[in-house]
Amino acid sequence: MEVPALSRRVLNLISAAVCAGAAVVGAGCPASAAESEPEVIPIDLILAGSYAEPVRDAMEIWNTAVPGIKFVEQDTPAALRVKEYTTANGTQSHVFLNGLGRGWVYLETGDATLYRPSRIAVHELGHILSLPDLGPGSPCSKVMSGAWAGTDCVNDQPDAEETAAVADFFATHDVGDPVPGWLASSAS
Repeated sequence: MEVPALSRRVLNLISAAVCAGAAVVGAGCPASAAESEPEVIPIDLILAGSYAEPVRDAMEIWNTAVPGIKFVEQDTPAALRVKEYTTANGTQSHVFLNGLGRGWVYLETGDATLYRPSRIAVHELGHILSLPDLGPGSPCSKVMSGAWAGTDCVNDQPDAEETAAVADFFATHDVGDPVPGWLASSAS
């Protein structure tokens, strides 16, 4: 008889419940059982072109900011792909989501002449992690402010509120889960 695979979230809840029960009766629990492994997000940079290093920087920024996730680069096509492209007007990096942590990140070459490339990459990966764009008047301290923060804004570090929102979303969702309002849609 084959046992169906359980989601990472369910396994973590079971592990936490077992450890909590062990603590009540005075038994120990291995540290590794209480700590969950990060949710791995495979990503390929095969088509990233000049954005490859800024995306690697952005992956490290998110991996450090949100310990519950881990972008892992692979050199074969992944469910999350990054592509550099050029438009006639020279702007409009965006994403196409196909579930949490899956889809395409399209990075426009002209955007890198106006904005810090690592900020662009952190912003677009923020969408892949469930975060929406912020609107006019949003501060430079928010990476999801994107172009609204202006060309002088070079901040590429998500703030505590942004990292908490990603951590909270991943606490109840797995890679591939639908992202409300984002599934099969583009965001800039």
